[in-house]
Amino acid sequence: MTELHKVRLEDKEWIDKILADVPFFTCEYPFGNIFSYSAKMLIEVAEVEGCLITKCTQGDSIMYCCPLGKGNMKKAVEFILSDAEKDGREFEMFGISPDSAEFLTEEFAGVFDISLSRDTFDYIYLGEDLINLSGKKYQPKRNHISFFMRNNNWSYERIRAENIPECLEMSKVWLEGALEEYKADLEAELKIIERVFDNYEQLGYVGGLLRADGKVIAYTMGEKMTDEMFCVHIEKAFSHIRGAYPMINQQFVKNELSQYKYINREDDTGAENLRKAKLSYYPAILAEKYEAKLKNAH
Repeated sequence: MTELHKVRLEDKEWIDKILADVPFFTCEYPFGNIFSYSAKMLIEVAEVEGCLITKCTQGDSIMYCCPLGKGNMKKAVEFILSDAEKDGREFEMFGISPDSAEFLTEEFAGVFDISLSRDTFDYIYLGEDLINLSGKKYQPKRNHISFFMRNNNWSYERIRAENIPECLEMSKVWLEGALEEYKADLEAELKIIERVFDNYEQLGYVGGLLRADGKVIAYTMGEKMTDEMFCVHIEKAFSHIRGAYPMINQQFVKNELSQYKYINREDDTGAENLRKAKLSYYPAILAEKYEAKLKNAH
């Protein structure tokens, strides 16, 4: 396991075991997320001194997720530095928690430039807030949902093997309606979605979809992080259908995720509209993350 290798389904068992010993981690780490993004870039993994190492290679840059686990963090970081030196490309480490940032500053003094990465903060919500939408601050969400329910012959159902093709077809129609400037990124995202659906049961994903007049108009899915937290990786809806997004959000948590205290809905990537939308649900936690580059990098 100490050699980096291209991520494969068989890695799920040992990665899940490492994560099970960590009480809190962010959206970069769950196996389903790592595996699905290997449709977009080369992702390699290794277990080093009881820690998970994740290496992402895309173009002229390499990115390592900060080592995670109950093992020897210092040895794991040294492994990354050695591998990066051999690789020779531009280096970045991401997904760094405040505790890990402090560790890196103390144990590797003078090695890294570490900076706060606001665009990668995880938005973490109380599940009961997403279900109940109680209080004045959620009134706009309730209004959109009420409008949707009044104006559509709708139904909700769990994603299963038999309705996956309809979700894929909905994604393709959604992509066709996207602005041209975003299509390259969205086509890459579609490859990620296809990889998830191709391995849906093996990855342990849970998802839900929304129909209007029998047709899929929204769906969402993700995976368990801890006994208390679920991570929503994908959410798609036709934005021209008023209320479709808040409706699938609420129905999914209500029907599938009521056992979880927290729902992690990942980051906003720095996109202004996405940030506004995620803040409008009033996260209970904004999980801070840092990024690190080498001080002597040219």
